[in-house]
Amino acid sequence: MQMDKLLKRSGGGRSQLGLYIGITFVIIIIFFLVPGFRGAENISNLILRAVPLLAVAIGQTMVLLTAGIDLSVSSMLSLSTALASTFMQYSIGFGAGLAVAAGILAGLVNGLAVTKLRINPFLVTLSTNIIIGGIALYIRPYPGGIIPMEWVNFITYKVGPVPSTAILLFILIVAASIILLKKTVFGRHLYAVGGNFDAARLAGINADRILITAYILSGICSAVGGLYMTARMSCGDPKVGVPFQMESITAAVLGGTALTGGKGGTVGTVLGVILVVMLGNIFNLLNFNIYWQQVIRGIILLLVVGYSEYNLVVKEELKLKKMIR
Repeated sequence: MQMDKLLKRSGGGRSQLGLYIGITFVIIIIFFLVPGFRGAENISNLILRAVPLLAVAIGQTMVLLTAGIDLSVSSMLSLSTALASTFMQYSIGFGAGLAVAAGILAGLVNGLAVTKLRINPFLVTLSTNIIIGGIALYIRPYPGGIIPMEWVNFITYKVGPVPSTAILLFILIVAASIILLKKTVFGRHLYAVGGNFDAARLAGINADRILITAYILSGICSAVGGLYMTARMSCGDPKVGVPFQMESITAAVLGGTALTGGKGGTVGTVLGVILVVMLGNIFNLLNFNIYWQQVIRGIILLLVVGYSEYNLVVKEELKLKKMIR
């Protein structure tokens, strides 16, 4: 009975419908008002750009749901491209498998450090981000390597202007995430642990295992994003993952995932990914200075996080007032 109440309280939460409607409204406005945005080639590029960010953002969402954060996603994505560009020339399966294995290992190290050593997730993943980034640079000091054309052609396959493989991957990632978070025991426990770690443990949930699994899944998602990027670039790049660190957090938070854990999910993150990709595309179409693009992205993240934290404080104050009464 106690566990059921905890799962309901943590997994449900107040509906994010208003937020989703707001994001969708902004997307519709952009779609109709920005010149050149609706062109078939531009839409195709948007889809191609969205897939790796979606993969990384979904992994980031799972960690954020535990009230943690994964700053190592950028270096893990870069390492994935470095490994693939080095070993795919011998076997596509071996190169891809090695990249995914590295993602699992990175996630395991992050998870163990957070759960067993009780180190703050920010400090853990900041440190592993630097370490993994150094390994990526050692393997691939500059962009290059060999990516088999079979892999490039498969990932970038199009039917006319439609990037068929990219759309299929997008759908598969979304479907897998929804099933994992909404239809499995792991998903229910993930929300519970993020909502109240101590209460989840008292309810009989193996909270440490849930946290470790979340970080491993984030590492795998980053590796998958990197494997996708190798096909787009036809090479490995030790720095290609840098933008994905903040973009993945921005997309998840824009979609309603709380930094305090326990609230959020796939649908919101998908909308956040679409919005982040569209904004970047619009900046390019309007020839925005790249430095101002960074400023605007930072302001957006600050506003969204500030709004989320403000709402949290307001809700806590209302709860206290009700208790006092």
